[in-house]
Amino acid sequence: MRISNERYSRDLQGIKLAHRMLKHEARTKNICAWTKVSAARVRNLSRSYCPSDSGVRHRGPAPSCFATVMTSPVLRPEAAAVAGLCRWFDVLPAAPCLDPWDTLPGLARGERLCDAFELFRHIIPQPRLTLDQWILLVLTVADGGTWRIEGCMNCQATILTDRLGAWRRLCAGCRLGSKSLPDIAGTQNPTVHPGDWQPTESQYRQESLF
Repeated sequence: MRISNERYSRDLQGIKLAHRMLKHEARTKNICAWTKVSAARVRNLSRSYCPSDSGVRHRGPAPSCFATVMTSPVLRPEAAAVAGLCRWFDVLPAAPCLDPWDTLPGLARGERLCDAFELFRHIIPQPRLTLDQWILLVLTVADGGTWRIEGCMNCQATILTDRLGAWRRLCAGCRLGSKSLPDIAGTQNPTVHPGDWQPTESQYRQESLF
């Protein structure tokens, strides 16, 4: 009986996470990987609980080339902020891991991923990166092969660097000679914890950057 109850709780947790990821317009393949819910069940959940006017179901394969994100001058600083937030929420491990595409996806980490995604959308006006791109970022950086999290040489803001590239280790703000840097990307020692944040409009609004 105990095993049955645990399995029921795990299945229910997976369905709740799948529904949550559906609301954030994640693709079926990513939902299945992080929730262990079957593709058929995800499609049924989509039809039953996500009416057509509540969001967009993206078709086709999930994004697979992180370099495409990092070549965009608009997406690059947002990606750095996302990486820092995912590290804070323990979605992104501190050290590189072997085969993150198989080892990282799971219910607990998926819930923290959604927590971070929802926080980011709450404090950043009109974010551009999708949940599928967040997942690609987490798995790519966790691999540690090409992209990694570092600190800006000038201000120590969180940035993403290409280990094989020739970029100087500077954030976008320092490259432009700006003294105004995003709090969420530059904070090294947050004074609040993931469970008790209370963002304010004046504290987190970064329209000029994103």
